Parts: sequence; structure tokens; C-alpha cells
Amino acid sequence: MTPFVSSEGTQVLEFDDIAFEVDPRIGGRVISFRLHGLEVLLGRDVDPHNWGSTLWTSPQSDWGWPPPAEFDDMAFAVEPATDAIVLAGPPSDLLGVALAKRFSADRGRRSILVEHGIRNVSSRPKRFAPWEVSRVPARGLTFFPTGASAGGPLSVRRIGSATWYAHEPDGLTDEGSKSFADGTGGFIAHVVGRVLFVKSFADLPPEAQAPGEGEVEIYANNRYAEVEVQGAYATIEPGATASWMVRWSLRDLPSSVRVEPGSAELLAFAASVASEDRGSGTRLT
Repeated sequence: MTPFVSSEGTQVLEFDDIAFEVDPRIGGRVISFRLHGLEVLLGRDVDPHNWGSTLWTSPQSDWGWPPPAEFDDMAFAVEPATDAIVLAGPPSDLLGVALAKRFSADRGRRSILVEHGIRNVSSRPKRFAPWEVSRVPARGLTFFPTGASAGGPLSVRRIGSATWYAHEPDGLTDEGSKSFADGTGGFIAHVVGRVLFVKSFADLPPEAQAPGEGEVEIYANNRYAEVEVQGAYATIEPGATASWMVRWSLRDLPSSVRVEPGSAELLAFAASVASEDRGSGTRLT
């Protein structure tokens, strides 16, 4: 499917009732993901810096806060492609890497294939994990199948085999807090209204995760939440690129599916979407 450039200069993929939009001028940020017009990503109006979906390197201890401008704010180059949005980011002098992103539509599976790349532009081996951070509006429900390890100060609920987080701004601070966990099912899902947003990816064992981080992370403050996933913590040789794929899917929820923490039918429905759209995992090129 051929992307097109909008009147605002963004790159867009559209098919059926799904629209996906990226702004190369702002860190190659995903700024919109919609199903029949319903937006599942947070807009810039809520937070001028932390909005949409972005890519960082993990662990965060390598760069602290804020993220390097080369990741979030500086323009990405748009590379020629007929069937995808292909972006190349500027090198980070601090970390010695440059980010790359490729977005393509899989109409048969009604999903967007997101391929993230971390290219080592230095003369020494580097060790990083890719980290996809997607901000979502307040009062949604996030959940994922959970392994043995979990922690962090954010109050989440473990019900059965899954972790559930229902975002309620009351009681949260502007600074917010976070939870970290090992996922087991290869997906994390989030509900906005009656629309389900599923990220599916290759499941990682705990030993492949970045130090001090989790395969699946949820951050929340009193304005929004973040649905976060991380790939394998891998050594990247000079000149090589570590690539990681995630599939994004949007589905209308059947009327019979209850949207509440612990809903067995909601977990099963999300798992069925993930089984169709499983990501392919990390590889070195």
C-alpha cells in the first residue's frame, strides 16, 4: 500500500476504516492511529512534549531525562519507498546510534507493521534494547498476560494470568509512576471506548530484557497513560542495525465483551487478535 503526504506534511497510511499518521519532522513520531475516526493516541493538546508514539533506546539509565533530541524532536529523513513509510533519524552523539523506522500496512490482517531499527554509528560495540512508548488518553484500560516478575510503584491489579490497569486521574500526580513486568503472551492491549488497540510482538525471556527495565511497562500520571514495550537487550556491532518488529491492530469490541479488569472474554479477544498478528522479533542485520 502506497503512503501519501497530507496537506500538513505528515505521512499517512489508510485502508478500510483504519488511518495511521506519522510526522517525520518531529522525531518520526506516530501522531495518530484511528479506527473509523476514533483516535487511540494522545494528542499534543494534552502535553506538548509527551504525546503520540515514539522510539527510545533502553535502559533509560544510559540517557536519563529528557530523551535525546535526536530520538524525539529532530527531523527524520524520509527515504524513497513505494509500499511503506521509511524514516532515518540523525545520529546521537551521546549514544553513538541512529534510529530508523519503517511502517507498512498489512491489509489482509488489518494491521500496521512497525519495524524499529537501532544502527550503531560508532566504532565500538553498543548494547541497547528498543523501547516503544505510546501515549494514550486518560481513563482507558490496559492489560497484558504476565510472567513471574513484576514491580514498580504504579498500582496495578493482577487478576488470573494477566495484569490490569484502569487509568483514573484522581489520586495520580503530575509526575506519575510506573510498573514493570515480564510479559508472557507476546502482546499488550488497551481499550479506548469500545475500540481495542493491540500491540503484538515476539515474547522475551526475562534474561533478554534490559537491566532495570521490563518487557512491558505502564506509566501513568493525572493526564494520560503510556503503553510501553521493549525488545531484546542486544549487542550491536559497529555498522550493524538491531531490528525489532511490532504489529499494531485496532478492532471494534463485540457487544458481548465486558470492558473491566479481569474480563475473561476481553483477554481472550485480545489474545485472538495477537495470535493473528504476531510480531517477528529482533534480528541483527
